[in-house]
Amino acid sequence: MFMKIRRKEKQLTVEECNVILTKAEVGTLATLGADSYLYAVPVNYVLHNGNTYFHCATVGHKLDNISNCHSVSFNVVTDVWVIPLLTDIDVNEKNLKFSGFDTNFNSVIVFAKAQEVLGDEKKDGLCAFLKKFINEDEYSKYKKDGIKYIESSLKRTKLIKIKIEHMTGKRGIQNNRQIQGKQN
Repeated sequence: MFMKIRRKEKQLTVEECNVILTKAEVGTLATLGADSYLYAVPVNYVLHNGNTYFHCATVGHKLDNISNCHSVSFNVVTDVWVIPLLTDIDVNEKNLKFSGFDTNFNSVIVFAKAQEVLGDEKKDGLCAFLKKFINEDEYSKYKKDGIKYIESSLKRTKLIKIKIEHMTGKRGIQNNRQIQGKQN
């Protein structure tokens, strides 16, 4: 059902995919409308308990499409930059010759089913947003206020779980195993 990645040497492991999903702040959610049009929209999200979650208003295009079709696709891209390619002319003298450019990137694509979550899972998921998007000092300082704010927002906020069914990841440069960021 899901296609295999064609360039196996660029494939990320599941662990690397999870690091990227944890690190990135914005992903693109793709849904299918009743009119057969695809709708791709950026959302901030959190990876929590093995699932991806995003929050939104109680009505809107995303929710209409998810009601139409629970199957969604979600992707993130991190660590994008262009690198000049240099080749060895003489291994002993270490002369390098410019031979073009390549693009570094790390990307993850998720195929999933989307569903609204309620109750304790909703509150827990929204608290995971608080922890992800506030630095540690502010989280410690504002955790109680943040939880109160979340509790007061529960009726006007929906939390959607993207339950991962299949995930693939790819790196732009074959030998780039470092997904922490640009290396100097």
